[in-house]
Amino acid sequence: MDKSKVSDEEWAKLAVALKKIPGIRMGCDATCRRFVQAVLWILRAGAQWRLLPDRFGHWNSVFKRFASWTRFGVWDKVINSN
Repeated sequence: MDKSKVSDEEWAKLAVALKKIPGIRMGCDATCRRFVQAVLWILRAGAQWRLLPDRFGHWNSVFKRFASWTRFGVWDKVINSN
C-alpha cells in the first residue's frame, strides 16, 4: 500500500479544512490532492525534493507551493482545525 495516497474520506475532510483557509491557492481538487500526496511522499521517504517522482508533478513547483503554504501557516491551520 502506498502510504502517500490520501483516501477519498481523508481528502473530503482535508479539502473542507483547506477551503476555509483564506488566501491560499488550492486550484482544482485533483491537482491539490496530488500536491498533498507529493508532500506526504517527501515526508515519509525523507528524500530530497529533486527526487520527487514525476507522477506528483515537477519537483520545483511542488516545493514552491509547499514553501508558500508553510510561510502562510497553512499546515499549522490544517493540523489545528480539528
